[in-house]
Amino acid sequence: MLMMTLGISAQRAAVMEFKAGVGISQADVDGISAIFITYFRPAGYTMVERTQIDRVIDEQGFQRSRLTEFQMVRIGQILNVSKIVIGDVNVVMGQYNVDVRVINVESGTIAATEGATFSGSSYRTTMQTLAQKLAGKIALSAGPTVSAASASSFSSASTRRKGDIVDLGLPSGTLWYAKNEGGDYARYTYDDAVSKFGNQLPSKEKLQELKDNCTWTWTGSGYKVVGPNGNSIYFPAAGLYDCNGAEYYVGSYGYYWSSTPYGSDYAYILNISPHYVSMGNNDRCGGRSVRLVLD
Repeated sequence: MLMMTLGISAQRAAVMEFKAGVGISQADVDGISAIFITYFRPAGYTMVERTQIDRVIDEQGFQRSRLTEFQMVRIGQILNVSKIVIGDVNVVMGQYNVDVRVINVESGTIAATEGATFSGSSYRTTMQTLAQKLAGKIALSAGPTVSAASASSFSSASTRRKGDIVDLGLPSGTLWYAKNEGGDYARYTYDDAVSKFGNQLPSKEKLQELKDNCTWTWTGSGYKVVGPNGNSIYFPAAGLYDCNGAEYYVGSYGYYWSSTPYGSDYAYILNISPHYVSMGNNDRCGGRSVRLVLD
């Protein structure tokens, strides 16, 4: 078995539910913060599950709707996290205003801030952008380390990615990254994917090999993919963005770019759903997921 790890020892982070301010109910704010949590995946951090946060709140006798910043920091200390994320949502003149900040638990100082303003119809896209920007500000970076292969096996492009590279025992010997590029729910147009990731974007043939030689088990929101040698990776059903930027099918379907074009306006993709895994093609202008490979 070959398992390579690039990177850094993971720290822990927790996102607290945002607080409702002027002109908005806490129920609506809970929905907005839930979307933020979905997309907030800073490199080098393990995210604490919401159930763990709720358990500590109950054990400490805190009131969820009235948590002070001091209490939030205390929750972070109990959970042994290095960063907590807190936020506020206010509606002013019909516009939603979200202000989010990351706090260093040990010192109580602010590590990073980010804000956004949006109308009701664009909340999901705006929260995704906000989460990814803030995650980028605190992402950890370090030189690559290799646990089971020589450093020469990595190209300069591959060392950019912080995560696991897994040998699934495929006939071609191709290694697959364990996680989607940019996070589970990040998506790219075909041209952006080719430009950013070059030959690390799998060809149609590599995706077909993965489909044909692995066991695919639906988990409720994606697939566990087990290779011939028993190693596994996970493919989330991250949905898509159409060419107009509208989002569809999150949690139900997934679409993964290949590097192989199909005519002038389309490219081959891997489709996943609760009912099938198949090869197909999609319009290049839409947003789809990216999973990289290493030869």
